[in-house]
Amino acid sequence: MTESPSPESILNFEGPEGETIFRRFVDGCLPLEWEPVVQAEVDEVFAHLDSKDDRAVAVVGALVIEDSVNQLAAAHVPGYKSLAENRDFSLSMRIELARALRLCPSRLLGAADTVRTIRNDFAHKLAVKTFDGCKREHLESAWDHVRQIQPAMVVGKTNREIFTSLVSMVRLALRGYSFHVERLNQYVREEKAFRDAFHGHCMAKYPQRPEGRVP
Repeated sequence: MTESPSPESILNFEGPEGETIFRRFVDGCLPLEWEPVVQAEVDEVFAHLDSKDDRAVAVVGALVIEDSVNQLAAAHVPGYKSLAENRDFSLSMRIELARALRLCPSRLLGAADTVRTIRNDFAHKLAVKTFDGCKREHLESAWDHVRQIQPAMVVGKTNREIFTSLVSMVRLALRGYSFHVERLNQYVREEKAFRDAFHGHCMAKYPQRPEGRVP
């Protein structure tokens, strides 16, 4: 008999039907062992930080999210790497571009934006030295996003733990959807099967010119 997964292991990365290209993870679109590998990357980043320095945690957490958003957008836009090298292209703009592309559930990019706002609380006020000093609405947003993704996670957690959990979850989600987008783009750009299927779709659905008629 197969055991049911525990509440702590269930992650909800899904979104509404019809809103985005991918609304949930698709079997076969993720590499083997991708989840533990991505999680290990995030754990290693945070393990190197001073446990007393919340400001450093906020800054590094935002960098992890920025890298994740970059990977998602670059998987879809061939020239994105050059755009991302522009120093005027802020994290806020990167998130909005990724949201506009409608590649994955928008609430995940909303969670990414919450990480950005908490980072900005530290960046804009020297008086903010711990996560408890961040704006209440930003902290509440982080808690709400974690509840949506993994309700069991919030029990007994501190604001700092909620922040690092949110960074880990968003990193995992965006990296997963990046794999989907990479494979979709490869299929669209390289596979004759896609071009044949698209041709058949257009022939069946849209009016065609009379044969032999010049446009």
